Amino acid sequence: MKDTYLKATVAMSLLAGRVRAHFADAYEEMSERGERGDNPVVTVLLWVAGITVALGIIGALVKLGTKASTKVDNVDLDSK
Repeated sequence: MKDTYLKATVAMSLLAGRVRAHFADAYEEMSERGERGDNPVVTVLLWVAGITVALGIIGALVKLGTKASTKVDNVDLDSK
């Protein structure tokens, strides 16, 4: 039982060391590369532009539907 516990403890210790080393390598690589170019201001501007275009399309469709509806309402289908 002690042997299994010892092996598990050593394995976890080595794993923690490997994870620490991996994080250090990743941090070093991120520092060397610099900024990836993800600018949150540009992202917000694109979202706002997309929503504005979508609302414009919806507004145009509503206006077109209202215009067509008023033309249909004036048609007398019961001409007797």
